[in-house]
Amino acid sequence: MEREVREMIEAQLFPGEQILWAGRPRRGLMLRSADWLLIPFSIVWLCIAIGIMESARSFGGGPSVTYQFGFPGRRMFAQPVTIFEIAGWLFIAIGLYLLVGRFFVDARVRRNTYYGVTRRRILILTGFFGNRFLSIPLDGAGEVNVIRRADGSGTIQFGRPTYIPGWGHSTMNDHHYRGWRRVDPPSFELIDDVLSVRNIIVAAQQGIHDGS
Repeated sequence: MEREVREMIEAQLFPGEQILWAGRPRRGLMLRSADWLLIPFSIVWLCIAIGIMESARSFGGGPSVTYQFGFPGRRMFAQPVTIFEIAGWLFIAIGLYLLVGRFFVDARVRRNTYYGVTRRRILILTGFFGNRFLSIPLDGAGEVNVIRRADGSGTIQFGRPTYIPGWGHSTMNDHHYRGWRRVDPPSFELIDDVLSVRNIIVAAQQGIHDGS
């Protein structure tokens, strides 16, 4: 167990609470199954955004704003930009995030993520700045579901994904069903030796049920 991981989890413990296991997800840039669809979609999005930008520059027109640009000690100059160009840059930025940026955000979140198991709780410390803490009582963690990879690593999900209906408003201010949004359960994501960790959790849950 890494010293850093233990220290991060120990800081969240109650008096007398002991760590049964502590770990963290794999680090670095990673591809996920959904990326086989998201990457082509991102490329198409980016191509369309660039096309919109080029069209806006070629044809011009439309309302515009003026921004100033320069360096300290140098003369500033003004450049008019149309609303269509601003929209084009916005769509390009979104496309670049989908194609490249989100992988670095995901890597940063995993780098600041720590997991822990005690005889009483499941502990998850995560977030872009490592400032989100989740504590789940072992007897309320629900199903312990494992998604295992060929190399023995994998993900443990506490419960099952849920689906929340999306709602919109009609002109009469009535609610109308629009679709479902998937909400994944809390999980230990991309940990090594996932089956051993699952066994530790199940044994701790059994100890609670047996009163030990």
